[in-house]
Amino acid sequence: MGKRLKFREAHRRQAENAVCAVLKAHSKRDLGPRAIACYDDFPSTFRQKIAVHRAFAIRPPEEWRCRIKSRSVERRFIDLVRFTFARFPVAPHLENLWIAEGLTCANDRGRPPANTSYGPHVDIRRWHILAAQGASLYKQASHRVLSKAETHHFLTAPAEVTSSHQAFWYAVARAQTDAKQIAFKISKTKVERFSWASAFWKDVARYFARHPVSIEKMNDLIDFLVVAKEEDADFSLKGRTLPALLRRVEAWHRALHKQQAISGGSWEGHAIPDAAYEAGAEHRKAIWRFRQIKTGNDLFREGERMHHCVASYKFLCTRGDVSIWSLTCEYPLGHINKGVTIELLKDGAIVQCRGFANRLPHANEVAMVKRWAREHALSWQALERS
Repeated sequence: MGKRLKFREAHRRQAENAVCAVLKAHSKRDLGPRAIACYDDFPSTFRQKIAVHRAFAIRPPEEWRCRIKSRSVERRFIDLVRFTFARFPVAPHLENLWIAEGLTCANDRGRPPANTSYGPHVDIRRWHILAAQGASLYKQASHRVLSKAETHHFLTAPAEVTSSHQAFWYAVARAQTDAKQIAFKISKTKVERFSWASAFWKDVARYFARHPVSIEKMNDLIDFLVVAKEEDADFSLKGRTLPALLRRVEAWHRALHKQQAISGGSWEGHAIPDAAYEAGAEHRKAIWRFRQIKTGNDLFREGERMHHCVASYKFLCTRGDVSIWSLTCEYPLGHINKGVTIELLKDGAIVQCRGFANRLPHANEVAMVKRWAREHALSWQALERS
């Protein structure tokens, strides 16, 4: 028994020593920087945000003492903001904007609106102060970019809306629908990436609110609308039904797939150089240009521009069986008009000459192609049939 007792005692002391070693190691561990407890403890970048709006303070920030358990600098800073400026609680997104950067106010072309006193940046933190002190946000600030109903929904956005930028889009959509969930979905789409001062993207958010679809479809539509707006600055959603818009998106997808299949690659083409001819009197001068297409990208663009199937000729072009030419007319000077697309066989025979949507060539186009053909000893089989 004596040996067993001694063994147990030794095992107990060994366990105690191990625990003591762990406690000792923890007692020497670096506990990190001291938690922020007063205004002067905050980094200068945080104190500068308070200093900019010091004139609107209802309590001196120097009198703040930490009232929350969280050791997070950001959460303690928001507590300081509440102490300094707030009389009433507000939506979380309005408080979070003290941590985030300010919002940019830009129009559809990415420039600050000319009819606003905001300049390129909006003092969105001032919006928080107005709301937290019970002032009318609509009368004093938001009426320039939000309606009264949109301002109400901006101020009452649910807790799930964590940023004020997202809250703008929630508010714009929510003013068009009674369904909060639809407005919340819209605020989570790619529309949130755009300037909230853009009239076009506001119309997009309102359109989605009136024609709800899944987030995936809305994002797909947004991708299409970005391209449509870049191609046509006057593009709008006015008068467009959702089914018609979805059909355009499908057509756009098919064009993208076609482009991926056709684009890329190049070929030497026919040995004839590009050419330009002048026609008409001085005051009615026109310049006709023949340009050979030698890349898959240009071939695809020609088919898209002229609304015909010339893009399917890529294989014949790369094999050298045919060459494709684009004829345009500059008239009046500085204005390029669609002409025709020409298919030329390697033996010099012009076998096709078609304009927009496969129309037959006009008389002046026929005359110019014949002039070009004579100069390069080409035959015009297609023109004789036209």
